[in-house]
Amino acid sequence: MNAIERFGLKTLLLAGILGLSACGSTPEVDRSRIETSERTTLMDAAAKGNVDWVESRLDAGAQINAMSPDGTPLFLAAANEHDAVVWTLLRQGADPDRGRPDGTTPLMAAASVGYERIVDMLLTAGADIEARNDNGDTALSYAVLNSQLVVTKRLLRAGADVNVVNEAGESLLMRVVARNDLLLAGVIVDADANVGYESPNGRTALDIASANGNQDLVMMLRNARD
Repeated sequence: MNAIERFGLKTLLLAGILGLSACGSTPEVDRSRIETSERTTLMDAAAKGNVDWVESRLDAGAQINAMSPDGTPLFLAAANEHDAVVWTLLRQGADPDRGRPDGTTPLMAAASVGYERIVDMLLTAGADIEARNDNGDTALSYAVLNSQLVVTKRLLRAGADVNVVNEAGESLLMRVVARNDLLLAGVIVDADANVGYESPNGRTALDIASANGNQDLVMMLRNARD
């Protein structure tokens, strides 16, 4: 049984990340923007899920928030579903919002693969649930558009904005409807999505459903609008 299983994730994160230990020795989060054009050995260790190697590189002074085009160590650990590495990096001061150069965050990576445990870790560590990348996508966008129902509901419970609009002016509901995803469209509508939102070109989710000939979606959207 590991420490996470023995004591519980939230207890350990609160003690480790928020500095509630008696000794007060928890490192502060380093939010400096340390840029790098190369992938580091710490990134490799994080991507492979090797906790011992991660700790060894950190002890040797590796920059925990270094960023390559592939992302930070935390981003790579989250994207590859290595929860033990994510926990280790967060306890050592990794910035929970620093991911890839395009603004894609570790929370977005975890949401896209549907790893609820890592999503919980990052939220507990203070990750910005409304952070957007260069395309205007949020963690909720990634969960929904990758059909991750459980994480979608988790993020909505945490207060994620269901009416997020991307850089193209498309609402999340419009994008789900365009995929003919009745289940997730229903979840989005039930979370009070703006069914009547019009994109810059004047289209609505109902217009998209009608154009696709999806009568189930058309009926659901009409009922939600009325």
